[in-house]
Amino acid sequence: MEQVLVIIINYKTSELMPELLRSITETNVGVTIAILDNASTPQTLQPLMALNDERVQVLSATENLGFTGGINYVLQSGLAAKGGFKYFFLFNPDAFSKPNLIGDLAAILDENKDAACVSPKILFLNGQPWYQGGKIHYAKGKVLMEKDQTSAVVPRFTETDVFNGCAALFDLKKVQEAGLFNEALFMYYDEADMSIRLKKLGYRILFAPGLQIFHDVSYTTKNISHLKTYYMTRNKFIVFGTDMSLGEKAYYLVHELAFHLKHKRLKNAWYHLKGYLHFTRGKMGALQNI
Repeated sequence: MEQVLVIIINYKTSELMPELLRSITETNVGVTIAILDNASTPQTLQPLMALNDERVQVLSATENLGFTGGINYVLQSGLAAKGGFKYFFLFNPDAFSKPNLIGDLAAILDENKDAACVSPKILFLNGQPWYQGGKIHYAKGKVLMEKDQTSAVVPRFTETDVFNGCAALFDLKKVQEAGLFNEALFMYYDEADMSIRLKKLGYRILFAPGLQIFHDVSYTTKNISHLKTYYMTRNKFIVFGTDMSLGEKAYYLVHELAFHLKHKRLKNAWYHLKGYLHFTRGKMGALQNI
């Protein structure tokens, strides 16, 4: 039975792991689940080491490598090298799988040799769609979710511009060919960045609307919205800066600043400006001295 490497990046969300692991049930593929504990401490690591699941391998990093650095850490580890994995599956700790999801995604990649990755449909906990394919608008520096296509016949898969890092199955060799994930981003816009690089190599990005998972959206960042603001601003310009017009850049900066000030989110307003300033100064990776 083929083995798929499942990668879960944990940052102070150890309490979510038991329910997440229970949701991963596969009969058509075997899974090795690598949980990387970012900024690991005894308080975050101990619950992971106590997980009673023979599929799980726990890795730890003393510093916060971010989403992109964490993925690369696992992919460059001895665990990934020795496993001989053809595919790896990214999965957020605040998401929930369905039976045979990974195997069904793997079957789609098996049949589409020119595809580099495939994501399922991702739903809010209330069942409303959150991700159902994405469209990149380069001139505006935006990634917009595709609208739900109501149809009597749901296609097995469609082509899309961008995968979703909450749940996506990848061809490992194709990601290695693309140079792994961009650690300069740390988190946010990493999906667009990798999708663009994979497509430049001639590979397709697929979306499987008939396969679904649930996601407690932004569970891990709900209390640190200013950091999300910072990375979203800085990384938008890192990824799309050469494509956006001067007018679009100015509109985005002013519009977002006005939004935060209107709602008296002064900390977010400052981190919005800081994100842009750091972009202009070439500051990449993790935000220091928070």
